Amino acid sequence: MNVSERLAQAGLELPPPVNPLGSYRTVSVSGNQLYVSGLGPFEDGKPIVGIVGGDMSLERAQHAARLTMLMILACVDQACGLDNVERCSRLTVYVRAEQSFTQHPQVANGASELLLTLFGQDRLPARSALGVHTLPMGMPVEIDSIFELKR
Repeated sequence: MNVSERLAQAGLELPPPVNPLGSYRTVSVSGNQLYVSGLGPFEDGKPIVGIVGGDMSLERAQHAARLTMLMILACVDQACGLDNVERCSRLTVYVRAEQSFTQHPQVANGASELLLTLFGQDRLPARSALGVHTLPMGMPVEIDSIFELKR
C-alpha cells in the first residue's frame, strides 16, 4: 500500500498547499533529499494561533502539530508526489509555549504519529522539539523537515 492509500485509509485529506510568504521556497530538492521550510497549522484556511500551556491546551497543540504535518505533506505532494517519498528523515518542531511548559515532545507527537501511520515504525524520523517565545502570525507550532525520495 502506498502513502496516498494509507492517508485515505486513515480518513485524512491533504489541505491546499501554502505558498511561500517571503523570499524562499516551500520545498527545495537536492539529490534525493527534500528540504521543507518551516510551516505552521491552518484550519479552515486560517492560521491557528495561541500559546501552548497558556490559552492553548496540550491536546489542541497536538492537533495543530498534526495539521502542520498535513500541510507539509501537501507541499511535498505538490513538489514531487507523495508516493515518490521513501520517508521523513528529520523533524524540528518549534512550540510557542509558556515559560513553565515542558511537554514539547508530546506536542511534537501530533506530527510524528501521523508519520507513523503513513510510513511505519522503522521509518520514523529523528526529531527535536524546542520551546520558543514567538512564532510567525502567533502560531503555536512550526515544523521544518527533511524527506528522502525513493531512488
